[in-house]
Amino acid sequence: MSTRILFVDDEPLILQGLERSLRPLRKEWQAAYAGGGEEALALLENGPFDVIVTDMRMPGMDGATLLDHVMRRYPDIVRMVLSGQSDLESVIKSAGVTHQYLSKPCSIESLKDAVNRAVSLRHLLGNASLKQVVSRMRSIPSVPPLYVELTNCLKSKDGSLEKARAIIQQDMGMSAKVLQLANSGLFGATGRISSASEAVTYLGLDTIRTLLLTLHAFSEFQPGGAANFSMASLWRHSLTAGALAERIMQSLPAAGAEGTIDMRIIGLLHDTGRLVLAANLPESFEQILRLAAEKRILYWEAEREVFGTTHAEVGAYLFGLWGLPEAIVEAVAYHHTPAQCPRPGSPMLTALHVADVLVSEMDESEAAWHTPEPDLEYLAGLGAADRLPEWRELASRMATEEAPHG
Repeated sequence: MSTRILFVDDEPLILQGLERSLRPLRKEWQAAYAGGGEEALALLENGPFDVIVTDMRMPGMDGATLLDHVMRRYPDIVRMVLSGQSDLESVIKSAGVTHQYLSKPCSIESLKDAVNRAVSLRHLLGNASLKQVVSRMRSIPSVPPLYVELTNCLKSKDGSLEKARAIIQQDMGMSAKVLQLANSGLFGATGRISSASEAVTYLGLDTIRTLLLTLHAFSEFQPGGAANFSMASLWRHSLTAGALAERIMQSLPAAGAEGTIDMRIIGLLHDTGRLVLAANLPESFEQILRLAAEKRILYWEAEREVFGTTHAEVGAYLFGLWGLPEAIVEAVAYHHTPAQCPRPGSPMLTALHVADVLVSEMDESEAAWHTPEPDLEYLAGLGAADRLPEWRELASRMATEEAPHG
């Protein structure tokens, strides 16, 4: 089944150039073209689309306004910006409604890669409830003390890139937003940036300050969410799981390109979907906890019954839309069910899965989210089952020596 894409630009020559360039892809893509926002909305009313790619600065309705309409009316359409405007004003205006940014000039290969990655995620992880949940997310809440700390750091004359990096790497919401923006075409990214530290360095202190103080890109977690959700517990679990996953990753055979990705950051991000669900759908989140208790099932199994998806898939889908490396997306998506991964045996996935379970063994507040043991059959298939006692001992030592407090 071909992918239906709507391109929107007020420059006829640009649309004509796109149409010519995309002719070789006509068996894969069904492309439509609109000269402005109103025309685009009319086309959307007459037929389903998978992706919309729009310019930012257009007379009448600009790209950000158009995408805001699309997000509210057609939440499961992937929303992309293809624009020559790389100024911060444009980025800030569209940040809440855009999944990915691509900058002009953009090669057909880059455009094809971005679109196909986003669409493949729909098939890999997609169902209607997942896409609608994720598509309505404007931001990911951050731990309030860290939000305040970073705000004060960036307002201070003594604020530095090193200080900002140290703060951002401790928080899943901040790390996720910085990674999204650093991987966007509007900031000129040419490769995949996979760590928050690298992303902060790439974006620079002025950009971080502008994004944070103008957009409030890193929103605080509001206590009006799910009553039984503990931000401190999730934060502690995520930090410890990331630290342990890093140590496990180091003990595995050569990880290739995956070895360059910061496992502490992956650990911090892996349960972002749980935070998103608790913050945005608190009543359903509470329903999940009640159902799990009634049926004596794991929380993520109850999520699937209530939402038709899990927090693992919500987080992975979000990161995939943002253009994060595929290895990260897969590790987050399958960290509870590694044997179901289309690419089983990934060192990153293995390290994250094992660390996630072992850390939860020592934290009563996390036990209901995880199976009692890592997937032994999966580990045996990798020839790594005999390493489990060693990793469990490592987890025990880390729990007493390095346990973060939040």
